[in-house]
Amino acid sequence: MKWDIITLIMKCMQYHEIYCISYYGAVLKYVIMTIMCIAVFIIMGIAVSPKFGYQVPSIIAFDESISSLIYNSGSNLTDDFMILMSMYGREIVWLALIVFMSIFAGWKGKKIAVIIVISFLIIIPLNTLFKNLFERNRPPVERLEIHIPEKTDFAYPSGHASIVAAGALTLIILFRREKELAFTIILACEAALVCISRIYVGDHYFFDVIGGALLGAGIALLSISLSRYLDPIMTGVRKYLEKEH
Repeated sequence: MKWDIITLIMKCMQYHEIYCISYYGAVLKYVIMTIMCIAVFIIMGIAVSPKFGYQVPSIIAFDESISSLIYNSGSNLTDDFMILMSMYGREIVWLALIVFMSIFAGWKGKKIAVIIVISFLIIIPLNTLFKNLFERNRPPVERLEIHIPEKTDFAYPSGHASIVAAGALTLIILFRREKELAFTIILACEAALVCISRIYVGDHYFFDVIGGALLGAGIALLSISLSRYLDPIMTGVRKYLEKEH
């Protein structure tokens, strides 16, 4: 048994770029955090959904007041920037991030890119499922100066917030060494701006974005907790490519 542990440590040192979360304590921690995020997300969804009949007027009033404050804070200087963040801050930035991590960040970056892609593929159908479950309508705002395509689906949770929150949290947990930290902070700030922009342009309420972020965070934590199963695959691919060269 002792020899097996030493062998595992030596392999992790040999392929140190591949971030491994394999010990039970770390996995359990992320699973518990996943359950907490999803539980709060569902409770919040029930609280804001007109479908279930549990809406609390004070909660709805608070949600609408925060949303109105952000929506009405617009100016000519910020409108164009927020529109760009809302329309392109999710697809363009995070697709570019996945490509960048896959090509320029070594085998650790490749694995992180795979984890992010897995999270996104889980989140996309879940967003549609929960939107149709909670059936919360989008804010009834007049688009006088904000010109973006109007959404026809339901509001809770925000798909943009789910995606960028999952990506940002994955980077915060797995890509935070000294030389990586600045890059991660920039992407986390970009994710926050995307979330704010969704309220700013009138597509979502404040709690839609918070709920989306909770869903994205929960799925990201779950993907990270299971990422140890990627290690044999990534290591095998790396060894094969090294042998070919």
